Amino acid sequence: MTEGRVVAVGAPPTFRHQVARALAVDPDSVPWVPTVTAAESSLSEQRHSPNVLVLSPSIKEIDAFGLSEFVGRSSPTSAVVMVRDHAPNGLLPAAMRAGVRDVIDLSRGGGELRDALSRALAWSENLRGATGAGAQESEESRGMVISVFSSKGGTGKTFLTSNLGAALARDTGKDTAILDLELEVGDVHSYFGRTATTPLSDLLAIGDMEEPNSIAQIGTRVRSNLWTFGTGSAPGADPVPGEAMGKVIRTLRGVFPYVVVDATADYTDATLAAFDLSDAVCLITGLDVVGVRHLSLALQTLLSLGFPRERFRLVLNRADSKVGLSSSEVERVMKVGIDTMIPSSRLVPSSLNSGVPVVLDQPKSEVAKAISTLALRFAPAPVDAGRKRSLFRKK
Repeated sequence: MTEGRVVAVGAPPTFRHQVARALAVDPDSVPWVPTVTAAESSLSEQRHSPNVLVLSPSIKEIDAFGLSEFVGRSSPTSAVVMVRDHAPNGLLPAAMRAGVRDVIDLSRGGGELRDALSRALAWSENLRGATGAGAQESEESRGMVISVFSSKGGTGKTFLTSNLGAALARDTGKDTAILDLELEVGDVHSYFGRTATTPLSDLLAIGDMEEPNSIAQIGTRVRSNLWTFGTGSAPGADPVPGEAMGKVIRTLRGVFPYVVVDATADYTDATLAAFDLSDAVCLITGLDVVGVRHLSLALQTLLSLGFPRERFRLVLNRADSKVGLSSSEVERVMKVGIDTMIPSSRLVPSSLNSGVPVVLDQPKSEVAKAISTLALRFAPAPVDAGRKRSLFRKK
């Protein structure tokens, strides 16, 4: 039973230990991913798919069903097993319709999980033997996703997102998308002198689209090769499931070489989905004790959720402020080196008022240079001007 590959999905990280006990193997031999979005991303990017994905009780039913349907399309020889910590009254029929192989009640003991995993592994191996399907298609061609996050307001999160996206589009010559996850009141469009009016339903519909021009039309073209994606103000709107936002981001990265995400200040399902799919996450803070404390707690929280430390980049905004706190002290508290230091400048509020990002309006300023340097770390080889070409038809 231990020969097939089983992946544990969902918090806490120790859920893998329960799975390992059922399999009678060492916990280190059971891969673990924190969310369904991370599982979907892994399935998309790996050449070989697991035999079984075991979903912890922390995985919401809607996300579990969404993952099962995704597995049915992308890896039909993989089995999905849901684990609940109570009797799944009335859940089984809906789960079966979504493609879930089994729903386990942990309150009845570990024997049921062991037997369910054995059945799921046997089913997967038999199906693969019959179809010869043990491998997925070659790795998809996809763009780079960079998220910007701060758990405290007023740090310059949206300022960095907007200018980083503008710098990437200008310096690489490649199509770039900026996605605003502040769905109730987003500000990304304001940095380009625009107003977001796209309905939330249209934004989420991107997840089911394939044609690049149709996808681009959902966004707002703010420069020749730069698009912003967001929604009009929608206070009180229902939270967006992580699986739905994950589909949007995967679609965007399949079309745009660069996708920059302005994450929410909260640990929403949509934000965690963005982190799952991000190649890098820029954590930004100002040079103040409260901001540094917020950022330190944010980093520890994200690490505890299973995100690798090497994914994070630390950005210090208003780094030259004379406030009795130095950048070296910030590094000592965070236990992470600062990647970029952005100086204070009156150009920042002026650029917002004018609707032109600093990196475009004042490219020789120290603020613009700092952001451009960060952008080039994600794109170290700018495209030659004679080779720049957009994926989208010019109108």
